Amino acid sequence: MRRLLLLAALTLSVASAAACSSTDTTPATPAPADAAPPPDPPPTQDAAPVDAGDPACTAEATAIQAGLDAEVARQKVQHATIGIETPRCGVRVFFGRGAGATAAVTEDSLWRIGSVTKTFVSAVILNLAADGKLGLDDAVEGYVPGYPNAPAMTVRQLLDHTSGAYNYTETTAFADALRDAPLTVRTPADLLAFASAQAPTFAPGADWSYSNTNYVMLGLVAEKAGGKPIAELIRSLATSKVGLTHTFLDGAETVTGDLVPGTQSGVDVTRAFHPSVAWAAGAIVSTPKELLAWIHALYGTDRVLSAASKKELFTFVPKGGYGLGVSQIPAGATLGNGAGVGHGGSIFGYQTQAFWFEQTKTGLVAIVADTGGNPNALSLVALKAIEKK
Repeated sequence: MRRLLLLAALTLSVASAAACSSTDTTPATPAPADAAPPPDPPPTQDAAPVDAGDPACTAEATAIQAGLDAEVARQKVQHATIGIETPRCGVRVFFGRGAGATAAVTEDSLWRIGSVTKTFVSAVILNLAADGKLGLDDAVEGYVPGYPNAPAMTVRQLLDHTSGAYNYTETTAFADALRDAPLTVRTPADLLAFASAQAPTFAPGADWSYSNTNYVMLGLVAEKAGGKPIAELIRSLATSKVGLTHTFLDGAETVTGDLVPGTQSGVDVTRAFHPSVAWAAGAIVSTPKELLAWIHALYGTDRVLSAASKKELFTFVPKGGYGLGVSQIPAGATLGNGAGVGHGGSIFGYQTQAFWFEQTKTGLVAIVADTGGNPNALSLVALKAIEKK
């Protein structure tokens, strides 16, 4: 039986049981609940208008909604969503609501996306490199002086997880800090201190291992090279290129909108941790519609990155199947949609997948608002619904 194989490693996760609230940590939360939502974002680039009279689109929509509702019941979660874009039927967003759910969820509602944040940070770094403000093969020491092995690490190795930097979210000290003071604001230096207290996983360039520490350092690299806070750089070098207005780096800028409640074991963990514990590794909040617009523009056009920068982006490390802030899914595992590129994200109360399939010009976003949720099952629902028999 064919299955969609998405990389579970590509998430911001806490390995210790002491991090008992979720997988990624970013509670201080994104959106002030009483704020008025901003105007609707522009449609996804090149998206065809949905033809309500197209029987194929109607059949797909019916199958996706039914499958989503079934998964919400099977997974016993309160909220989940599937966003999909196809050339024929355009952009569509579906919501699943569990028994007892009380929050009102709309297309403007925000969801934590965890490590999908890395796709935005990567775009910032690649655009800074294209502007001549940094080099991908620059030594990290020039941007994060004093970090172990920084003179031998390169910016490229941070992007593709070959730096050997120990993953701070897997340290006991980090888990203890979350348990003891979950709402304390953590600086990037605090996060790096958790990691630098551990021996490097390997020498720079010697192997591949996913590490959130790499993207904390990339946040600092971007700030030094770009001369602005990372939230401003994400806006100027990434989200503004696509017209995104509902996408924010929580904890680092003002967030406008309501956050879909995220749960763990039936407990609301939406704001259980301060988002600074994830920062550039995983603190972004967004909407399914904006994520669809983002992955289409980033991977399917040259609106965010030049052709030359995209060539760098798609330079994959064989062992990890990971490029410069992007993972890949083999064509044989996507139900006829060809190879997929994108990222997964896991954070307290939320599990996310966001992938683009260039062969069929299809975008797919799946989010479950529960730490134990399975977005891969939602992705399969959508891909099966659009599969050409």
